[in-house]
Amino acid sequence: MEKRLSERESYFSMSEFLDSYYWASKDDSLGSLLGSVTLWRNDNDELFDQAIADDWHAFFTDVSGEDHTVLESFQAVKQFVNEYLPDVTQTTSVARNLTYRIRMICEMTDVQRDQEPVWQNWVAAVNWITNPNVVPGRESPFLKKGQSLPNPKKKGFRKNQFPVAQVLPAPRPEIPLASDLEKLDLAQSYHAFINFLSHYQATNGSRELEDYLQKNSVIKEDNQEYIYWKYDFTKGTRKEKEKLLDVLKLFLMIWNYAEIDLPDNALHAQPLRKLSYEIWKTVYLPHNQRVQTEVWQNWIAAVHEAIQ
Repeated sequence: MEKRLSERESYFSMSEFLDSYYWASKDDSLGSLLGSVTLWRNDNDELFDQAIADDWHAFFTDVSGEDHTVLESFQAVKQFVNEYLPDVTQTTSVARNLTYRIRMICEMTDVQRDQEPVWQNWVAAVNWITNPNVVPGRESPFLKKGQSLPNPKKKGFRKNQFPVAQVLPAPRPEIPLASDLEKLDLAQSYHAFINFLSHYQATNGSRELEDYLQKNSVIKEDNQEYIYWKYDFTKGTRKEKEKLLDVLKLFLMIWNYAEIDLPDNALHAQPLRKLSYEIWKTVYLPHNQRVQTEVWQNWIAAVHEAIQ
């Protein structure tokens, strides 16, 4: 019979899974997050950070309202890291690599997945949590009756805890760049950004996007979103030593926005999740494939509208 995990078992498995990578790398992004993920009150009945618990419940039930298979729980983990460890420059490299690998694993065949060290570590975490000899402890994550490895002197052994990850997630691929692309100035770029979002709002009727556009469409100095855009644009042009950015670098700015504000998880409406996902996938494609995607073509249409 295929193993199934309750919401609580899935959460504990995720906690151990992420924790194993922290101890293997001492990664700052993982360390900061795990302080909220693993700290419990009332003998592990309640998280100190209730927002984390509420978000996990949303992610878990979005995948399925019933106990999960091992893969279904991993899909909930994907939503969790999309929210808390997004694939953006503000997140450390190890955490970004892990998020990227989790996303890709969710799209693999069973044969491909079984060969992935990150998936193997996830399965090990699930097996550890569902072992009847593993019991919760007051100071998260867990204590175990006995030893979690046959040889406590073996590298990676942590007494009474799930072992340290033996293999860190593989690096993300480099984002393929391109040359001789159209360039826009600051005002044109912001108008193109707004046009791009407006297209999707008109297409899917998103109330979230409608509210955003009503508040932020006009270029003015009290528009906080424009100030953020201007800051990122200026940071990019500083490297180019001119006041223009090409359409790909601007698309990467939109990607950063989507990863932070519209990540692919149950906290956002499905059309926006889909848009965020499509932008992320498009970013990593070779440029000759990127230009054939619908999301890129919509972006270029928004650009042309802005510069007419």
